[in-house]
Amino acid sequence: MTEIVMRGLDDTCRLMGVLHGTDFSKPKKIVIEDLDRSSDQNRALHAMLTDIARQVDHAGRKWDVLIWKRLLTAAWLRESGEQPQMIPAVDGNGFDVIYERTSKLGVKQCAELIEWVAAFGAEHQVRWTQKDRWGGRYD
Repeated sequence: MTEIVMRGLDDTCRLMGVLHGTDFSKPKKIVIEDLDRSSDQNRALHAMLTDIARQVDHAGRKWDVLIWKRLLTAAWLRESGEQPQMIPAVDGNGFDVIYERTSKLGVKQCAELIEWVAAFGAEHQVRWTQKDRWGGRYD
């Protein structure tokens, strides 16, 4: 399997070279998809969630990083015009919220989520412990 990351039209020469060297005696599947979030984005997001978990109360208590990730991702999706689904729990006790996992976010979506989390943190006077190495650009 050949995988090529294309960042612009300049990368088409490399792609064409791969295509010209491909044996098409059997059908091939070519998929163009957005890149998943980067490891830098993942580290930035989790550092921000850790700071929020340590500093912000919600509904009268502190929550761990995983709960904050779920809460903030669901809120970001709603604000972005997407709706996380609330489905009756399979055991009949309450509802479960189903939303897109952050590990499945593309680079652009993750950058938007990070910006949203940064705004949430600013509104709640979160003091960030991780230095901003990206100058506000997370893509």
